[in-house]
Amino acid sequence: MSLLIWEVKKIWRPILLLAIILIGVVYYPIRPGFYLNMIGHDVISKAEIQLASEWLKQYGPTIDRSERAELDGQLTELKADFAQQLINVPGASEAGIIDYDSYLTWENAFYEKDTPTEEERTLYQSLLNLTDSYTIGELITFMNNYDRLANGGSVVDIGAAITPPSPAADASIQRILRAENNKDAYGFLPSSIVSDTDAFFHYFAIWCSFSTILLLAPTLVNDRLHHTRPMQWVSRRGRKVINMQMGSALISGLLLTMLNCIAYLLPFLSTEVLQFWNCPMVSVWPGSFPWFDWSYGQYLLALLSLTTLLTLATAGFITILSWYSGNYVSVLLKAIPLIFVLEWVVVPWIMDGAGRFASMPVRLTGWPGTEFMGGILTTVLSLFLCIFICQRQKKKDLSQ
Repeated sequence: MSLLIWEVKKIWRPILLLAIILIGVVYYPIRPGFYLNMIGHDVISKAEIQLASEWLKQYGPTIDRSERAELDGQLTELKADFAQQLINVPGASEAGIIDYDSYLTWENAFYEKDTPTEEERTLYQSLLNLTDSYTIGELITFMNNYDRLANGGSVVDIGAAITPPSPAADASIQRILRAENNKDAYGFLPSSIVSDTDAFFHYFAIWCSFSTILLLAPTLVNDRLHHTRPMQWVSRRGRKVINMQMGSALISGLLLTMLNCIAYLLPFLSTEVLQFWNCPMVSVWPGSFPWFDWSYGQYLLALLSLTTLLTLATAGFITILSWYSGNYVSVLLKAIPLIFVLEWVVVPWIMDGAGRFASMPVRLTGWPGTEFMGGILTTVLSLFLCIFICQRQKKKDLSQ
């Protein structure tokens, strides 16, 4: 155990950690932080989240058919509030806008004009900013979608299924029909939250993998530069030292992932998304359909697990390259192709749309869960190579 702790300490060098932190500070607002800020940022997603939050408190994670009737009353109240809000909109009464129906009539006429006047443009912007027009519009959309599903309709009819020639086309239709079969209650998880969550974890996984490469790339190069390997092999531990070094590298990769979770996921968890933890992923709001009957909380855990697997795989691959590198230039030249393969191909390909119809691996294979199996197989391959290298070193000639 003392040797393992010593090997871990060799990896966690302050200067290297400072460099990783600086790069992470620059990377965060460009990618993960950007999509974190997009949650509830635009007016449509903000309206969806506002409605869903109210329904969650009132009805729980789903709305059954008896509760659907209460939405008509909510719509009436919002329209009454809208009429009161029009009093504070300059020029609304002069344009004949006195309630929501007259607003829709004016809005349709506004869109039909090729060149609206500046006064009309200003009035339209004021109507959007000073009223709950978006909230009412999203509520009406939700009610129409709900009624269509409750009356025997399907999201297949509006193009939610994967289309041929993808092998997953038939599987996606069967999945939708199973989810919609004999349903008495429907979820309302906003699709904007799911898409922004997917994008956040997409780039979070890339950072976890890349930062692991930065941390572990010079790990075993130092021993070769200082000619310590022969001394390690003739010590009491002998060639088992390589087992400790491989183990310390994998453990360090997992520890770094934990630190990344603290630094990156705490801001994510501080948003309003956690209130939807128990909400089903199958939702009335249109969006990429899920392959599995997960709640939003289970979906988050699945993405986090997939990120951890890919980080562990990265730790194994870069440690092997570091073992076979004679100097820092050599390990850098080996790390560049690895970075390209992992950060531009494997990690994005596996993480993008994971667990949903948007997943490219599933679209190519036709097997739901392909992306998760890909993450597992990548990790297994990495660990197998690590074990293979350790076993091979036991037979290595000391003179080499």
